[in-house]
Amino acid sequence: MIPAPRMRPAAFLPVAFLPAVMAGALLASVATARAATPQSLFEDGNAAYKAGHYDQAVAAYQEVLANGIVDPRALYNLGNAYFKMGRIGLAIVQYERALRLAPSDQEIRDNLDLARGQIHDRPPEPELQYPIRVARDTLEMLPSGPLDAAFLVLWFVTAGFAGALPLVGSWDRRRVLALATLAAGLLALTAGAAVAYQVRMEEAAVAIILPDKVDVRSGPGEENTVLFTVHEGTRMELGNRLDTWVQVSLPTGLSGWVPASSVEKV
Repeated sequence: MIPAPRMRPAAFLPVAFLPAVMAGALLASVATARAATPQSLFEDGNAAYKAGHYDQAVAAYQEVLANGIVDPRALYNLGNAYFKMGRIGLAIVQYERALRLAPSDQEIRDNLDLARGQIHDRPPEPELQYPIRVARDTLEMLPSGPLDAAFLVLWFVTAGFAGALPLVGSWDRRRVLALATLAAGLLALTAGAAVAYQVRMEEAAVAIILPDKVDVRSGPGEENTVLFTVHEGTRMELGNRLDTWVQVSLPTGLSGWVPASSVEKV
């Protein structure tokens, strides 16, 4: 039995869920009872989800996002509704989008892993040494804001120490300051590399396969040879685009062309 994804019923404001027999009446009357604000739409989505009306929940969460609300909690709950509908590809898209906004959120990461566990294609990731793997996983969980701030602070500290070196008369103090400058500089370089890695990951053009099965071809067109087949939920990197076709690749290095309508960019 596949475990159910964990919902966030109170992502905007505390929401008291109604029993299933009352949820339909609530959704039918809410439009006339009050204006459709992002908050009320989110609550409608939560009530629909609780009642098992996952298509209505999807519609409500999508309308929240259409109002310009960029919130990982709305994306997370939208992913949960798609998961309940059996649309694993779209669920993974929403979880990945939510995780980009809240990289340290363990619940989003857990549900993303849960959804990925249901897909047909799970290409092996490149083998990494333990310290490198730990560093990568840590960077992927760190919010970008504090890391950016740490880099700027270390940069200015390094510049300040370097500027103070000529002003120090004592040789012993100058040596200590030089060592401090070197240490701060190394930390600044490390933080800068971490920031660059996060930027590259955030800007990476990746997409998720949406249909149950898609043939990856050697060129942009149905007349080209089928190289391999991928299934719903597979994560692929995007490359060039030509008319209605897009070039995609797997972490293993396999690449080819698929219809652009078969993928959803994260």
